[in-house]
Amino acid sequence: MTTNLSPTLILFDIDGTLVGHSGEPTDRVRAALQAAQARGVHIALCTGRPMASCGPIARGLGLHGPHVVFNGALVKDPENGRVVLERSLPMAAARRVIAYCREHGICCELYTEETHFVEQDWRESRLHAISIHVTYEFGDFDELLKLGEPVKLQVITGDDRARKLVARLADDMRGEVGISWAIPMPPAVDMECVNIVHPAASKGEAVKALTAYFGLDQAQVMGAGDAPNDLPLFEAVGYRIAMGNADARLKAMADYIAPDVNEDGLAAALEDLLLR
Repeated sequence: MTTNLSPTLILFDIDGTLVGHSGEPTDRVRAALQAAQARGVHIALCTGRPMASCGPIARGLGLHGPHVVFNGALVKDPENGRVVLERSLPMAAARRVIAYCREHGICCELYTEETHFVEQDWRESRLHAISIHVTYEFGDFDELLKLGEPVKLQVITGDDRARKLVARLADDMRGEVGISWAIPMPPAVDMECVNIVHPAASKGEAVKALTAYFGLDQAQVMGAGDAPNDLPLFEAVGYRIAMGNADARLKAMADYIAPDVNEDGLAAALEDLLLR
């Protein structure tokens, strides 16, 4: 059903929402975003990815202004460096997560604002790096933590054993950190990216900060997503678009269910809701 909407700000996730199996926005998606911008709509990415991955995508799409990265731990304009919101992972929590992952042999990545690090050559990290088009560096986490609190830790689960261990970690550290799950694009198939951030950081809190930054109210904000880490995003916007490939919980909250990401679902939603 076509609905006449006039959002001032649109936010959307990258993996599974903006890009599908190709790893790049399609021409149809690019055209829809350009048309929305031509109508004066602010468009922002809202992702668990780092700025090193988000920035080139934003530039390639001609998007200007702040974006939500690191699953809400940072809201920043990559063009002028203006920071809207920043929350680093507390040191004690970071050390506890790292110790747990070392003990159980689970892939863990440490993110600073500029890059991210691994302590060994994880298959999961290699595939994930390909999917986000950002390589990693090798580094000793203990030495890196001496330089300050990380923006984010990310655990990548590649099998049921790792998934069960991370679920246990999430239960043990509930309230101490913010933990959310995202699904990466190929070639990182059958994996989960588990974002571990400051306990007050989430896509929802970041969207609230960005909404205030633009001087808007919630009713003027639209959001689109597909994965469980997009649930706080949905709670913070006035109109919700769930992709056809979205988690069932997002579809239950959605005002509009778009086609699958691999069927240009984001473009179809914008065309139907805004551009016709």
